[in-house]
Amino acid sequence: MKPRRKKRLDPNTVVLLKHIGMGVLAIGTVALIVTGIWYGSRLSALTITKVDVRGGETIDRSSIEQIVQGALEGNYLGLVPQRFAWFYPEQEILTQLAGIERIHNVSVQRMNGTSLLVTFDEYVPHALWCNSVEDRSCVFLDASGYAFGRAPELSGGALLRFVTSGREVQIGSTVADAEALTTVTSLVSLLADIGWYVSYVELDQAGDVFLKIVDGGELRATTDIDPQETVENFQVILASPEFLDLAPGTFQYVDLRFGNKVFVNEEDETFSESVTATTTPN
Repeated sequence: MKPRRKKRLDPNTVVLLKHIGMGVLAIGTVALIVTGIWYGSRLSALTITKVDVRGGETIDRSSIEQIVQGALEGNYLGLVPQRFAWFYPEQEILTQLAGIERIHNVSVQRMNGTSLLVTFDEYVPHALWCNSVEDRSCVFLDASGYAFGRAPELSGGALLRFVTSGREVQIGSTVADAEALTTVTSLVSLLADIGWYVSYVELDQAGDVFLKIVDGGELRATTDIDPQETVENFQVILASPEFLDLAPGTFQYVDLRFGNKVFVNEEDETFSESVTATTTPN
């Protein structure tokens, strides 16, 4: 009896079976990977649950925490939680916090598998920058003169006001260069030391400074002269017998822009003072 010959599979069938086998293997591998990622990215030891916020003086830190916690909600591709410590959305958190006008120097650090540390600095209002003296729509300035946010409508003189002639108020810019601002703020402080208080300052593009005195009158100065020298020249005027009655509200302006040559404009007359006072025509 002749042995039966084994029937050989059709080559196309063999190829198909190989493809099916490889497909099943690939699907199984992917399924294992997805399962591993699913469970691995949800380990409690690698899930961010705590946000520690530090910094600022008046900003509610709980509101910062809420923003960060909100950014941690959701999943990447519906698979990996955004709370997964290795892939938390750091840039998204920084972008959202950068949108808060009063904070800067924001930092986000992962302290361990379950907590983030958020630190920031707060801009502290030091003065106001307004388009005009009457304008109540102003922006806050920090101590460096940087405009960082819109101010509510404020009345009174709790904050010094700056007006810039020929320049519009703009958030994100500075009211003046650092040297000029230092000169002006020193001048305001030195005047306050001798009992002359400034309610607002107008700066022009030529470096001239116009200081409106509380209760009336204006002092004119320049950023080109040291503020100490300017105030000393003003004190010479105040000590002069001719101007002993000079006080806020009793004059139109005192012009201190020309060194020891000082001009005083009272209601009806203009005087110039160097060593001795002399009268000049209006």
